Amino acid sequence: MDNSTLRDQAIAILTALLHHLDITAQVLPDQDDNSKIDLKSDEAGRLIGRKGQYLESLELVMNRILRRQFADEPSTPWIVLDVDGYCVPKPSRDDEGEGRHRSRGVDSERFEAMAIDAAKEVKRWGAPRTIGPYRPGERRIIHLTLRDDPEVETVSEPEADANGCKRVTIRKKQS
Repeated sequence: MDNSTLRDQAIAILTALLHHLDITAQVLPDQDDNSKIDLKSDEAGRLIGRKGQYLESLELVMNRILRRQFADEPSTPWIVLDVDGYCVPKPSRDDEGEGRHRSRGVDSERFEAMAIDAAKEVKRWGAPRTIGPYRPGERRIIHLTLRDDPEVETVSEPEADANGCKRVTIRKKQS
């Protein structure tokens, strides 16, 4: 599979998504990069959202659909969306290939340190500690940081607030 086939399919998916969202935009292939799609719209603010959250979500949904359609292609490249010059940085793999991290918006070191400190308190005092509310990417960092700790476990609230944020409870593992 070549990147232009993938890009053409991404354009078709994106056009359908925008139609369902009732957003008018020109969806154009980037002239220099086959793994990038340009969007031109008078509704750029609606497409980008606060701190790029809508654009990031739209890009994620489009890429997940692509991965389903091209499931037999293990190295399907990530397609980046660019709205009038604004784009979310491409996800990357760390050195061991573990997970995806976004460089924008999530200060992972701060959340790792917060999770470790809360886990120390739980181990010392025995009482559960609830922190947050946090967005999904932030919660993920907390869960991944503590997943290999044999003494504690992390649990997110079942229901998110109006902003999609949930609290995380760190507690001693049940024996």
